Amino acid sequence: MGARKLTRWQKASALVPMAVLVGAWGAALGNQGLATASGGIDEADIPAVPTTAIEQPASVQETPLGVDQKAGTTGTVKTLSTNGIPSAALFAYRRAETLLGKADESCKLPWNLVAAIGRVESNHGRSNGNSLTADGLAKPGIYGIALDGSNGTAKISDTDKGTLDKNSVYDRAVGPMQFIPGTWKTVGVDSDNDDRKNPQDIDDAATAAGIYLCAGSGDLSTSDGAASAVKRYNHSDSYVDLVLKISAAYARGDFSQSPNDTSTSPILTSSSYDQTLTPTQRAKAKKAETKAAQDKDKPGKGKGGSGSGTGGTPGTGTPGTGTPGTGTPGTGGATTGGGGTVGGGVQDLVDNTPLGPVTTPVTGLLTGVEANLRCLTKFPLGLPKDKFDKCVYDLTH
Repeated sequence: MGARKLTRWQKASALVPMAVLVGAWGAALGNQGLATASGGIDEADIPAVPTTAIEQPASVQETPLGVDQKAGTTGTVKTLSTNGIPSAALFAYRRAETLLGKADESCKLPWNLVAAIGRVESNHGRSNGNSLTADGLAKPGIYGIALDGSNGTAKISDTDKGTLDKNSVYDRAVGPMQFIPGTWKTVGVDSDNDDRKNPQDIDDAATAAGIYLCAGSGDLSTSDGAASAVKRYNHSDSYVDLVLKISAAYARGDFSQSPNDTSTSPILTSSSYDQTLTPTQRAKAKKAETKAAQDKDKPGKGKGGSGSGTGGTPGTGTPGTGTPGTGTPGTGGATTGGGGTVGGGVQDLVDNTPLGPVTTPVTGLLTGVEANLRCLTKFPLGLPKDKFDKCVYDLTH
């Protein structure tokens, strides 16, 4: 298949001035031009789609790797924009839509449905400490637990001699879309023309997911068609519900593009949405978060509120020590809390206005890019990785 090698562009994009990024995102809020499959599509690029629906599931894990188990459906959907989608993943999802649109016009596969599965299965190739390279490879590699029938898993004996999943006794789900090896044999493709069908490559995996979903008949642009296809992908009603809600949110533009080569924190939700807590505990957490949000707008408070300086001498006040963010300066105080980002500051100003939902993708992008650039000045090459990741997390949450 025709390859796209955007490595240089993707690396350079991280250095684009913030003002340029804002302008670019203003033009892209309607999803136009965002991560489109710009590579030429030749006849050889178009995959074959089975005329009969594939009933063997692609993924069999009841607890997908990409979802914070504390979040539940509400918490996961709530954090879509701030969580972001790596540039390489966005390209792969768009390319899958383009290729399947030519392979099976009646399927009408939307990119956002493939993206939603990628979010649930592996947080877009970033679960278990992985990150996506500019070429779309999940590094060091995503492997599910052994499907040995314990802990509520299906029991699937080895089908690939450990070639894909590094287990010669039982199968394991592999890659960003968490294909079990047996299903990968049916739908696996080389979507980026690197001469390898690799389930750890988001390009190959996203297109393979599209082939799986489009197999047989069905219009995936409809709710019933999408639900039926996703139910085949993973035979779990809760899985289908979560994927469809994420897909709908992505279709509305509730997402942001984030840099490649970065991982994310496993905690993606606040305590007020923590489904492991009781309703009373969540209500208490919500009350505390609301109070903290109100406090941050008071003079002299940094984002998060606690520990903000009031500053005795103009321009020399002590910065707040609360959660990083942009605060309102006190008399002679500092303008920031513990650090913050431009994107976070802008979003704070419009969060409670009609512009809030519209600007979220823009500010989410700005926050992610700025956080990575700032942390790279502290930890060149992103090393040590744990400290770099913590730095990024602190600036974006």
